[in-house]
Amino acid sequence: MAIDPSRILVVGAGVNGSVCAVGLHNAGFNVTLLARGTRFKEINDKGIIIEDQFRHTRSVTRVPVVDVLQPTDYYDYILVVVRKNQVYDLLPILAQNASPNIVFMINNPLGPKEYTERLDKQRVMLGFGFAGGRREGDTIRAIIPKSRWFAAPFGELDGSITPRLKRLVAILRHAGLCAAISRKMPDWQSAHAALVPCFAMPLMKYHLDVKALVKSDADLGLMIDAMRETLDVLEALGLQVIPRSTYVVRYIPRFVLMRALRMALPSKFVEVGGVWHVSQAGDEMEELAKELGMLVEKSGLPVPELKKLLSGDF
Repeated sequence: MAIDPSRILVVGAGVNGSVCAVGLHNAGFNVTLLARGTRFKEINDKGIIIEDQFRHTRSVTRVPVVDVLQPTDYYDYILVVVRKNQVYDLLPILAQNASPNIVFMINNPLGPKEYTERLDKQRVMLGFGFAGGRREGDTIRAIIPKSRWFAAPFGELDGSITPRLKRLVAILRHAGLCAAISRKMPDWQSAHAALVPCFAMPLMKYHLDVKALVKSDADLGLMIDAMRETLDVLEALGLQVIPRSTYVVRYIPRFVLMRALRMALPSKFVEVGGVWHVSQAGDEMEELAKELGMLVEKSGLPVPELKKLLSGDF
């Protein structure tokens, strides 16, 4: 495709924001990254440094960077790639800006209502990140899946497939970022984010020591039971669990799932893609657990194992 003339702003210079900005910049798109504090200074002075932990590559990319979004700044797309607990401070800033398409690529169990209460509903789109990893000093150490099986979904609130959605996904794909169109993005975001605490809370109990966690029958079993009860909560609230393959957690025997977790959790893929994120986002994990607790209360279901996990009393 010819290079799309769209102006794109990526808000957030962590793992996913950095990977997204670099991909777009290297593909020739007009992209700017919004970073703050020391991260703004690092990128302004040294560029974005990314080390791919599986391909064993290292890149340094000079991407235009700003530290503020002015009300008069105009971008065709604003990609918001921050932790859930950071989005509240951003909403007033985004509300003052007139850019037409704001894409929230955020863990969000509660759904898009909190966005549409502050922004014109027509401006809001949903998506997800492309990478996992962590930032060590000025360097992003990441896993960046290229397979379509790990494609990040993007969609409209109402599930329609609009020209702006097709245009965005085409831009991202041209930049080498695995993106796909989804008709169920609100449900997808809610289901994914609601399940995150089921993994993160037991992991945090063991101070991110996966090998110690997998030795515990009780806590691996609690993880599985909490995930199953989370599916019950989502269904009770009228949400679809997307992707549907998530239901394997419910139907595969518990002892089989425990064996699978003992094999999968200590892998490098899970370490880089999941454990590293939890290690640097304890504040977000607490926020997601709190919001999952709100869904539990709203559902009215007893879910004793999920409540035990969320209380931290295990």
